[in-house]
Amino acid sequence: MSDQADVDHHPKVGVIGAAMIVVGTTVGSAVYLLPASLGLIGSISMIGWGLATLAAFAIAGVFVGLAPRAPQARGLPGYVEAGLGRFWGVQTGLYYWVGTWVSLVAVALAAAGAAAFLFPAAAEPGPRMIVTQAVIWLSIGVAWMGSRAVAKAQAMTLILGLAPVILTATVGWLWFHPDVFRQSWNPGDLAPIQAIHGSALGAFWAFVGLEAAAGTAGVVREPKRNVPRATILGVGAAAALYLSSNAAIMGILPAADLAASTAPFADATRAVLGVGLGALVAGCVLVRCMGCLCSVALITVETGRTAADDGAFPAVFRSRPGEVRSVFGLLAAGGCASALALATVDPDLARQYATVSNVVALMSLYCYGLAAASLLALMRAGRAPKAGMVLIALAAIGASLALIASGKPAEIGLSLIAVVAGGILHLWLRSRPTAAAPPP
Repeated sequence: MSDQADVDHHPKVGVIGAAMIVVGTTVGSAVYLLPASLGLIGSISMIGWGLATLAAFAIAGVFVGLAPRAPQARGLPGYVEAGLGRFWGVQTGLYYWVGTWVSLVAVALAAAGAAAFLFPAAAEPGPRMIVTQAVIWLSIGVAWMGSRAVAKAQAMTLILGLAPVILTATVGWLWFHPDVFRQSWNPGDLAPIQAIHGSALGAFWAFVGLEAAAGTAGVVREPKRNVPRATILGVGAAAALYLSSNAAIMGILPAADLAASTAPFADATRAVLGVGLGALVAGCVLVRCMGCLCSVALITVETGRTAADDGAFPAVFRSRPGEVRSVFGLLAAGGCASALALATVDPDLARQYATVSNVVALMSLYCYGLAAASLLALMRAGRAPKAGMVLIALAAIGASLALIASGKPAEIGLSLIAVVAGGILHLWLRSRPTAAAPPP
């Protein structure tokens, strides 16, 4: 029996269950190293967190509007194609695929950072790169085993991995020191607008994946009413967890200590509760990162396979009869992730993580801006236009452009490579004869 059949027979969930799907999708490994990369900027980055949260709400609203207007769409590329046409759908599909394997590197770096806390010898660039490469290919191996293996990995690691973040966001405030937070406000003496813009882009990486909320419609009771509520509730819960945990940790560890940390939550725990509990937290983070890695690896190969089946990606990414997953897709994802990890290696883990995660955020924002434009196009075509939804779409486009503009030239350059590649891919696909998708 196929995985899709399994999903179709699951009982449907209500608004709270759908909201938890949103939280589980967005709250992943991104939260673990972000305090370190934002520690380079200081506690002024909390303003950036607030702006990133507002942008996330606007973009979430776009997918609430797209879901009923493009019910046939399969994922983000389908939503874009529904309003803007095939060219932009292919662009989005390529961007989304690239973004997923770039995310593999970011998550692997978070796992390597936790391993470095447990084994200090692994903190050096060479050993850290070995760990990074090892966990990337381990996740590829689990993804090759299929979606059930990945689902088990996610289920076993979710609560364990999120416990340190939840505890920091709640009881961590018992050790919060206002003086530490205040003294770490802007250690680099950056211009306030520069510090806020830079931190907003980094913080938005934690919200990447919120578009999966629109995909809950098929398993939600009364989706027209409950999906919008679940989306806003889920993004709000994730934002509250992010804001509270990051603010608390910035009042426990000075900015310089955060920026130098390979495992901020473990270091904060060690500072207030001792080495033993710090090591326990690092272990939880490492386990959760492995669960996230397996999920991202599966999403990467499935993104390529689905796009190939729709004719929007090279046919080599399709699964062959008898294959559980596309072997070529798995090898391509692992190879590209490995190459990027080597190309961005930096003695400073926080700086390397910031570069990789910012590239993911930039590519995602490009796709989100296109999704908002698609919504405007669909409403212009007369599919139940609403003034409020138009304003949400415009706000999402504005927020996406503002966050993209805050990126560093090198990060923007890396993210734009896929724009050219997407145009070439579209022309190449147009020149190829259309082939039917292989049987499941």
